[in-house]
Parts: sequence; C-alpha cells; structure tokens
Amino acid sequence: MTNQNINLPLNATDILDTISDGVIVIDENYKIVYANKRFLDDAGIPSAEVIGGYCYKVSHFRDEPCDPLLESCSIEEVIKKGKTVKVIHGHYGRLNKEIAVEINSSPFYDSKTGKKYAVEVLRCLGNGSNAHLKFNLSQRLSEVGLLAEGVAHEINNPLNNIIASIDMIKMCFSEGGFVQNTEISNVMKEGGCDLKKYFELMKQEIERCKDITKKLLILSSPVSNSTDIVNVNNSLEESIALLSFTANKKNIMIRKNLVQDIPLISFSEAGLRQVLLNIGLNAMQAVEENSGIVYFITKKVNEYIYIMIIDNGHGIEQEDIKKIFNPFFSKNKNSNSTGLGLSISLSIIQSLGGSIEVRSKKDLGTKFVVKIPVKRNFSENKAIKEHVKNQIE
Repeated sequence: MTNQNINLPLNATDILDTISDGVIVIDENYKIVYANKRFLDDAGIPSAEVIGGYCYKVSHFRDEPCDPLLESCSIEEVIKKGKTVKVIHGHYGRLNKEIAVEINSSPFYDSKTGKKYAVEVLRCLGNGSNAHLKFNLSQRLSEVGLLAEGVAHEINNPLNNIIASIDMIKMCFSEGGFVQNTEISNVMKEGGCDLKKYFELMKQEIERCKDITKKLLILSSPVSNSTDIVNVNNSLEESIALLSFTANKKNIMIRKNLVQDIPLISFSEAGLRQVLLNIGLNAMQAVEENSGIVYFITKKVNEYIYIMIIDNGHGIEQEDIKKIFNPFFSKNKNSNSTGLGLSISLSIIQSLGGSIEVRSKKDLGTKFVVKIPVKRNFSENKAIKEHVKNQIE
C-alpha cells in the first residue's frame, strides 16, 4: 500500500495551528515573526499586534529586553550561543494575569538569507493547584542541581576509600592464597592484611553514601498536609548537612544554635525540608566566598516554633523585600533558579498554618524567620505518643 491517495496538509502553518502548544519564531532583533493559533489564543492579543512585535513586550509587558543575567533569554542563549534551552517563565496572557509557561527553545538558521531565529514551543502550566505541583517539581530540580556538585564530591570520597580497600584486599592475596602480614611489602605495613578492618571500612563508607542519598530522596517525597511527625531540629540538621557540601566548597561558615526542647510537630517533613533548603541556598548565594557566615537558630515562642536563617550577605533592597515572594522574581545573577523557590516555600508554610518573615539591611545581611504552629492538642495525639514511645524503646 502506498500513501499516494492520502491527502496530507503540506502547509506548515496549517500543521502548527493544529497542535496544542504555542509556537513562536523570534528573530535576532527580539521581534516575533511567526505565532501559531494556540499562542495567539493564550496571549489574547490580535495577530497584528503579535507579529512584528517585540517578544518582551508581548509576553512580559516590558519596554526593554529581559536581563539575560537574571533569566534565560532565547536571543542570548539560542540565537547568539546556539544552545537549546528548556526553562519556565512567567508570561502575561488573557486578563493580564501572569501564568507559568514551560518553554523549549531551539535555534534555526535560514541558509537562504543567512538569518538566525529562535523557535519556541510554549506549554502553559496554568495557575491552579496542578500548576503549583509543577512549579514545586521544577524548584526541587533546581535545588538538587545547585547541590549536585557538592553532593557528588562528598560521595566520591567514600567511593575512593572503598576502591582503595578493595585494592588492599587484592594485595593480600597472591596467586597461591593469602599473604601473611610478615610477607607484605612496605606499602602494606600500615594495617597489614587486616581484612576485617578493610571490610568494616567499606561498610562504613557505603552507609555514608546511603545517608547522603537518603537526605536527597526526601526532597522527592510529595508535600502533604500535616501527615508526618517531625522533629524540627533533626530536619534542620539534615538540611544543613546537604548545604554543608556547598558551604565547604565556597569556604562559607555555618553556625548553629538549636534549642533542644523543641517539641515534635505534625507537619509535612518533605515540605519543611524543601523550605529550609531553599532559604539556606538563598543565604549561601547571598554571602561572599571565604568570608560568608550563615546562622541556623531554633527556639519556641508561645505556640510557635521559630526557625531563623541569618546571613551576612549583601542584603535585599527595601523595595524588593515585598517582591521576593512573588512567582518568578529573582535578582540572583549567579543562579539557574526558576525564581519560584520563595513563592513555593511561603505557600507550603502558609498552607500548614505558619508564616515567613523577612528583615534585611543592604550590605549587612538578611534574616528569614519561619514560624511553625505547635498544635495545642499535640499531647493527645495517639500516633505521636506511639512514635515517641518507639523512639525511646
């Protein structure tokens, strides 16, 4: 059977108008030269105002191009550098409301004219609860990415020790069997052929790797509403352990003052750790290498647990403090962050009855205060009593 009798639409414009994602083509001068029907529908703007219009004006309502140091720009990354990028942006569509849009952007070169273009495929994530889950996932991936180098280095050390132990064990065996300590060369003098020692070392290093990956895996757990029994200090300690990999690399000092009588709470542990990790990462990005200090403090005030994260960084401009919890707001030039972290953190804490306060002074530092409510009927909760009993036993 041949396809000669099948009538296919050969017009690329007609084909692109049938897909469910928006598609636009942008030239080197930031002008939109093509937009499919879905993009026009989502934007709620007539075609005559889109085609030939500047992308930053149409999608962001700005009078000048986006700053490439603050967010990924197709002109800078795709046209000028020839990269393929995938990012989440905030676009203004119908009713002038900002919505989340996932953008896949690829370069296109017209060999006939010699011009370069960026082809963007845009998928609307929406602004409801489903969109929030996608924002959350995107932010977690961003956080893990920021931690990845430090974590990889930390895991690499025990793996090297395991390999060294295996090499030593191999040296303890000759072709004919086990080599006694007295027959070991100088390189084997320290410890000799103490196989028990090498196996114990390998076990310890494997447990160390498992502990690191366990801390990371908690970030992938779904954020639920008050389903976990959480020790705030433990969650903070393990979050600090992940952050310490990055801190050590940049020679940033971490200081802790955790009050020991903090009660257990009913909370989302995955949500709490995500909040702590995000604010902690922000603090480390705000301080200078070799001189930065980040403080982690806990205390109980009336019916609330306070978690304070304080840095001696460059601070936040007063006019920006009100904006930092807005989706997509970011002024961090050294991060690939989506700009969603603090917005999601506030949403998580507020959904569970808490709050986040910020105080900052330019060039002096910033203080975040996370307030978590302690439920008054806590002592009557049988599940918590059972948990405490098991911990003691």
